[in-house]
Amino acid sequence: MSRPAPSRWPLLHAGLRMHFMGVGGIGMSGLASICLSRGCVVSGCDTKLNSMARRLQEQGAVVTAGHEPTHLPDQLDVLVYSAAVSSQEPELAAARARGIMVLSRGELLAALSAGQRLVAVAGAHGKTTTSGMAAQLLLQAGWDPTVVVGGVMLSMGTNARAGSGTYVVAESDESDSSFLHLSPKIAIVTNIDREHLNHYQTFDRLIAAFEQFVTQITPSGILIRCIDDPLVREVLMHRSQISYGVRPEADVTVRRVALRDHGSRFEVRHRGRSLGFFALQVPGQHNVLNALAIVSLGLALEIPMITVKEALAAFQGTGRRFQVLRLPGDIWFVEDYAHHPSEIRATLAADTMRSRHRLVVFQPHRFSRTQSLEREFSTCFERADGVIVTDIYGAFEPPIPGVSGERLAGLIKDQGHPCVRYVPKLELSSYVGRIAQPGDTIFFLGAGDIGELCHDLAATLRPPQRTVR
Repeated sequence: MSRPAPSRWPLLHAGLRMHFMGVGGIGMSGLASICLSRGCVVSGCDTKLNSMARRLQEQGAVVTAGHEPTHLPDQLDVLVYSAAVSSQEPELAAARARGIMVLSRGELLAALSAGQRLVAVAGAHGKTTTSGMAAQLLLQAGWDPTVVVGGVMLSMGTNARAGSGTYVVAESDESDSSFLHLSPKIAIVTNIDREHLNHYQTFDRLIAAFEQFVTQITPSGILIRCIDDPLVREVLMHRSQISYGVRPEADVTVRRVALRDHGSRFEVRHRGRSLGFFALQVPGQHNVLNALAIVSLGLALEIPMITVKEALAAFQGTGRRFQVLRLPGDIWFVEDYAHHPSEIRATLAADTMRSRHRLVVFQPHRFSRTQSLEREFSTCFERADGVIVTDIYGAFEPPIPGVSGERLAGLIKDQGHPCVRYVPKLELSSYVGRIAQPGDTIFFLGAGDIGELCHDLAATLRPPQRTVR
């Protein structure tokens, strides 16, 4: 799991000709946008042109659908590829044959942050929200950071910005070890869970990657770690660190938590001293925990606590994280990226509206994840009154015989859930439209294209007023 020497990374400058494979992805589109802002000549491609790709076109990028060697410009300095791109892709092979510099997304992020003060957020769950909160804090403090987040920050209307300050706030990616290209000044680690074993093969190798990530913190840097997570607590150590969590021994901890509707209010304490009460307009105990990471960041950077409070209160959330669409007839849709059993539990627990009927539409993500975590998936929907499972979104993976959405629905039913149904994706929109009733909150969960279906169906039922509280 070694990382390449920094000398291999290009100096990003005006006129650098760059091509992005998988440019419509949330992380890739953010990097491409920043490169455009810095004067690079940007082109890209993806399997289909989504809203992110179209936004890049509006900014001046040349974006095409599909992956073909003919998409490579005649004059090209750097090709950047996402983890969703197969190593056997002919377009990628053609770039290598031409001697073009080829970089992964993680290597480009390392190049982008070289010479800057990097705040990198890592962990199995909570990275997007925590990095979004961190960006909100540095913006509130007037530090004009560069930001690369894995979701659209609703207060900014974008997932990336090219700032003129010395700090970069980035959501790192452990899924393909690409976070090991980074040398953060401040590393925030939220948790470690059984994820991405298709890449690591064993859980021990995943843990070792997190250990290596912490060793790459710069000599004067700081580790901010959540000690509610037993692995983070026991395995990840640094000579300069701040711990946070609900555990009383944490440096930054919380009490008097009041969860209300889709927000919260709570008191934060630092080593026994009260820092006062804080408020969030995003829901759930898990977001209170994410906020403690940001309080810890404020302490590490010596930002006035009143600024930290203002930033957390102003944070509106990120797209695909408990994004509420209120429809006519008292029907609510909630779109959320939750695709791991732990995330599904946290998302459903964040809904405190007890009077409403809670229905979940779940699109499993990747055959390997569905197979390795099928036992956990079969028991994570207890808080749902009804569950609809649709077909697996394979990403770049080929199907695994015997692994399917229909099988997962059967496993959930076998665990005693009273209302479970498998619905093929092609029938999903019409089926949900037929069964939706007043008083329903319908969750659309998954990391694939289930969010597009959620918004398309909402539009057919009548354009809703989008709110995130």
